[in-house]
Amino acid sequence: MVGPMSGMVCAACSTPNPEGARFCMSCGAALERRCPSCGEPAPPEARFCMSCGASLTAAAAPAPTAPAPAPPRRPAEERRQVTVLFADLSGYTAVAERLDPEAVKSMIEGFLRRLGEEVERYGGTVDKYIGDNVMALFGAPVAHEDDAERAVRAALGMQQAMEEINARARADYDVTFALRVGVNTGEVLAGAVGDAYTVTGDTVNVAARLQAAGRPEAVTVGERTYRATRDAVDYREIGALELKGRAEPVPAWEAVGLLAAQPARRRVARREARLVGREDELELLVSSYRRVVREARPYLATVIGQAGVGKSRLWRELTRRLDVDEPAPAVHEGRCLPYGSSVVYWPLTEVLRAESQIADGDDAELAWRKLSGRLGELLGDGDAPDEPGGEPAERKAAVIARLLGIGAPPEGGAIEQDPQRARETFFSAVRSAIEAIALQRPLVVAFEDIHWADHGMLDLIEYLAQWVRAPLLVVCLARDELLDRRPSWGGGRRRASSVFLEPLSVGQTRDLIASLLPGGGRRGDDIVPLVAERAGGNPFFAEEMVRRLVEEGGAGAADLPETVQALLAARLDSLDPFERRVVQQAAVVGRTFWEDALAAVAEEEGRDLHEALLSLQEKDIVVAEAAGQHEGEPELAFKHVLIRDVAYQMLPKAVRARKHFEVGGFLEERAGDRSDEMVALLAEHYGRAAVLAGEARLGPTELTPMRDKAVRFLEAAGDAAATLYSNREAFSHYQSARDLDAGADPDSRARIDEKQGDVALRLGRVDAAIGVWEECLDHHRGREDLERVADLHRKIGAGLWHKGERKQAIEHHQKGINLLKDGPPCIELVRLYEEAAWLYMQTGDNMLAIYAAEKSLRLAERLGETRAASRAHGIFGRVFGRIGDSAKARENLERAVDLARGSDASEAILALLALGHHLEVFEADYPAARRAYADALAQAEQVGDVPAAVELQSALAQLAVYAADWDGVERASVAASELAEREGLVGKLCLPYTLQGMLNWRDGEWDEAERLFRRAHELAEQVGWSEVAFSALFGLAITLRDRGDVTGATTAFAQALDVCERAGLIAQSIQATSARAVTLALAGKPELAREAAEEAVELAERLHYPIGAAAALEADGATTPGADGVELLRAARTHWSDLGRPLDAARCTLLIGRALSAYDPEAAPAALEEAVATYEGLGVRPQAKRARELAAG
Repeated sequence: MVGPMSGMVCAACSTPNPEGARFCMSCGAALERRCPSCGEPAPPEARFCMSCGASLTAAAAPAPTAPAPAPPRRPAEERRQVTVLFADLSGYTAVAERLDPEAVKSMIEGFLRRLGEEVERYGGTVDKYIGDNVMALFGAPVAHEDDAERAVRAALGMQQAMEEINARARADYDVTFALRVGVNTGEVLAGAVGDAYTVTGDTVNVAARLQAAGRPEAVTVGERTYRATRDAVDYREIGALELKGRAEPVPAWEAVGLLAAQPARRRVARREARLVGREDELELLVSSYRRVVREARPYLATVIGQAGVGKSRLWRELTRRLDVDEPAPAVHEGRCLPYGSSVVYWPLTEVLRAESQIADGDDAELAWRKLSGRLGELLGDGDAPDEPGGEPAERKAAVIARLLGIGAPPEGGAIEQDPQRARETFFSAVRSAIEAIALQRPLVVAFEDIHWADHGMLDLIEYLAQWVRAPLLVVCLARDELLDRRPSWGGGRRRASSVFLEPLSVGQTRDLIASLLPGGGRRGDDIVPLVAERAGGNPFFAEEMVRRLVEEGGAGAADLPETVQALLAARLDSLDPFERRVVQQAAVVGRTFWEDALAAVAEEEGRDLHEALLSLQEKDIVVAEAAGQHEGEPELAFKHVLIRDVAYQMLPKAVRARKHFEVGGFLEERAGDRSDEMVALLAEHYGRAAVLAGEARLGPTELTPMRDKAVRFLEAAGDAAATLYSNREAFSHYQSARDLDAGADPDSRARIDEKQGDVALRLGRVDAAIGVWEECLDHHRGREDLERVADLHRKIGAGLWHKGERKQAIEHHQKGINLLKDGPPCIELVRLYEEAAWLYMQTGDNMLAIYAAEKSLRLAERLGETRAASRAHGIFGRVFGRIGDSAKARENLERAVDLARGSDASEAILALLALGHHLEVFEADYPAARRAYADALAQAEQVGDVPAAVELQSALAQLAVYAADWDGVERASVAASELAEREGLVGKLCLPYTLQGMLNWRDGEWDEAERLFRRAHELAEQVGWSEVAFSALFGLAITLRDRGDVTGATTAFAQALDVCERAGLIAQSIQATSARAVTLALAGKPELAREAAEEAVELAERLHYPIGAAAALEADGATTPGADGVELLRAARTHWSDLGRPLDAARCTLLIGRALSAYDPEAAPAALEEAVATYEGLGVRPQAKRARELAAG
């Protein structure tokens, strides 16, 4: 008598098999052990599941015969993205009122178990049964890349199971139930609560509320579940629901059904990007098909690559290419499911169902008729064997139908009892069917995801590729795990090859992203490299991130799409538990790390860390950096930054805090007395530790040392960044230190505040700077620290000056000077005098500027302060230039640059700006001025000095005006205005407004030009910027003159000359006086014009400015009648041309034409035509039009 079988039960036909059997004795299917916890396959020799670590021996043993094993290690807490399902049987309360409690219990247990079967069918875990509710988890304790889809499929399966449940309920209890299901995806904390593994978090609450708010017989899902599954599930939007306990309505959808029987083939349903970077692989597959057709023999092509790398995309492109090939093939595809089907050969089922046109809704009888009919057509009708020694067609159909889960009728034949013989019969029948299809028309079959295939299915694929005698191309798509299961897959076969897909290059990834963005990425220049870096060459990641960006705009840029996060979490969960913990520890260290930094986790586990890291390299999780070393130790890096991100996010905040603190301690100990070299890295780890510890509400014993270390190193990192003029980084470090140090040491807080104010001003964040400085001022007043109080008055004054509040700015500087002037020399007093000199110079008080600069220079020399001495020389140079002493001006300015280059970037910027201004205004050496401005701008951009960058862009734009380089004017002025507006530098806007006014003057847009010049003048007056106020008024006067408003123009010139007189702008006064003379001459006021011209000539002769000389010569010619005047104008034109100012030279040509019209009419047209051509060449259309009108008479 044969005893009970203790081996395995066949997944295909449920027949028990003896111990050791490799194939089912009933149907021939390959036998395989599966984990009772997660359902993953396991080899016979395994004692623990390789996917989730659950014991396999306990499940296989019929009864415990030894003492119970030690309790398993308590699962570590993790933050996980999980999909939570809540199902509620409505109608339970009414039934419970009239049935015995034991009957109720028995009934509900049975029904809930049936619902739980749907959860387990799709790889989920029943977390608990609560009364008449089921709570299930997908993604914990083990993640799958499609957990959200599995959950919705399970929910829909539950609703279908209600027919069966209600049939039993009506028969046994005369009742019926309705089921409400809520599904929600989000982050939870997973781990043990008491003795049970469960999850907690708002995601759970929302799932329960969605279930409660949903309709009976409906599946209601939240937004993240919807986003993750919308390509696989048909939804009906039901709007936002008011859920109990929620402050805001929650968007919700009802799942109507599945869009396809298979799991979602994402990216197919929406606009697909062009194929990028896979052209060679595509041609290889196309040539394989042509070889199949030519030789009428099978070929096996396997495309291998990590998830998302583009295997399915390559297959779809292949089908498009083959569809237009000659001859076009029949194409079928089947996909290996990771869940839900007990049919070993499910991919083949899909192929033959499609070939036989069997619909999802067909019952078993109709499906059999279709299958047997189609196979009869292919193999031949009747009972006679279709080939010598073969089986009749109908019997082959019955064998295939039974093994594929399509119930064949009893007369289809008895089941072969010998397992090996049954397998051979089935394989032969399938070969005959596939061969017959291919003989009618070349056949291409794709089997997707064969890394999930049963061993029997893999055997069948290899069998078909070897024995079919017809044109058949089998394309298998698989991940690298296939080669772990079948190292010899396809090996040694002449008619087989493998195509390995590597990640796209950076350039290819950017091309792909640009093709997906609206407008081809033209508006996403800053987005394309950001997404490309995060995608790491993975097309699926890139497409999903672009999809999120397109749907949610900038708000979605930082969030990882649920689909990508789920895929990466599943990959991490597939690792050995120790390897997984190594990856999480490495994620705390950063994108790059080294072995020593992970030693602690190896000590805890008692495992070989080096071996684990080698394994992770083999699995393409981490890579060795070719050139990277730390303290002589090779660096490792995550191959994909998103793997690091997901691994890091899975750690609870308290664990992250402790691990960051450990890493900081490790780095600090290793650095020793060279910790300054690693200050930014130490600040990063200690800062994160402190922030996370606060969020996790760790106790003061842990929190205090974390916070103290963080504040110390964040301040040091801010200091280091500020020294290098990395102002944004410095500001961020100081802000982080302030946030952590709130309410702690007041002196420490004031010190950090003041430093942050310093870099805030450099960044143009004026209000922020003034705000923190005023807080510091109050603190130091209380401490009676006069030097700090005085210095803060200086800083606040500088901030107020940038805001345009010049009177208050000077008052603050004077307060600081009064506090220190009677005490010993100190650097604070040097700075106060130096900046006061600058302010006085800007307001035109040259004598006070010289006095303050002299004070600053003498004090700086006594204290050996090079920076202060450089600034003082710069102020001297500017003031001497204004009063006409060009030699002293250049001498001081060049000395300032020399001193500044030996000091720091900010001093060099200021000195170069001053030198460039002198070269431009007083010497008209525009090439040298351009070099000085460009040098200064490069340094300003490098260090993040926004106010200086605005000035320098404007200065370069002004040089472009002189050269009539209108593109350069527009480019630089727009850059300046955008910078000033973005940072709130209202006072600086007077510069770009003046330049934009010139662009409108060029186009004859007189009203807009007038508006801009008037606004620029108003702002310049507010900030006391006399030189810019003059430029704005000068532009306004020229605009009004050319529009024909001579009265308005003369008024504007008068205002400009008032500014020159008030501010001591002698060089500029020559230009204004000369232009006024020309304007009066054109207005027919020769006496007033001549008087102004003589004044200009006198000033030019006394001061020897090149620009003044040319302007005065032009005024002299315009106010001198006859041939003498024309000769003077020609000399002025030559002078302007030699200086590189074609606009001014063109004006002289026009004046020459007008003068000739008065005494030599025959010569005038030629001169005026020359003026037309010149202005047209310069792009100044209104002036060209005026010259043309004069030439026409």
